[in-house]
Amino acid sequence: MSTMYDFGERLRFSQGHDQRGVTAILLDRVPNATGIRRASEVSDRQGTDYWVDRDHGHLPPLSVDVKVREEDWAAKPAPFTADDLALETWSSIGSKVGWTRDPDKRTDYILWWWCDTGRFFLVPFHPLCHVFSRKWSEWQERYKTRPQPNAGWTSECVFVPRIVVVEALNRWSDGRTKSTTTQPAQLSLEVAP
Repeated sequence: MSTMYDFGERLRFSQGHDQRGVTAILLDRVPNATGIRRASEVSDRQGTDYWVDRDHGHLPPLSVDVKVREEDWAAKPAPFTADDLALETWSSIGSKVGWTRDPDKRTDYILWWWCDTGRFFLVPFHPLCHVFSRKWSEWQERYKTRPQPNAGWTSECVFVPRIVVVEALNRWSDGRTKSTTTQPAQLSLEVAP
């Protein structure tokens, strides 16, 4: 059964969460953070919920998109446990890619925050977008995917286990290329006649 979502209602919900908790997380985890400002609704629609001011204005602010979830399923007893991330494949199914696949999105970090436990997960957006753009169809076949009807369009998310996302990001950032093997590369120099 699908739940009907309304952007305005979801915006009010995300703005109604414990702003102090999000502010504390961002001040603690974003390098050189000196202040947190809530973004305007226009910025919100472009992927920014909060601006993180850095080094007292000497560095440009960073954009953070906060994904608030009401229930932390990782804290539920088995068999209901699920430590997953809702990653948007389509913002409007078939016509507009989801935020997780949109390299033009004006976002520096994504912060998932679970209201009932206060648990969070903070990740740089562009590496996540890069990895997800390559893995989304595979993950869509493997993990739970759910359409999310909104007023006038339907978006879609795939719920990927958080550890799978972390492992994919680690593989992306570990310095190996596809052609790297366990044997060290041999350097071969040929001198042209």
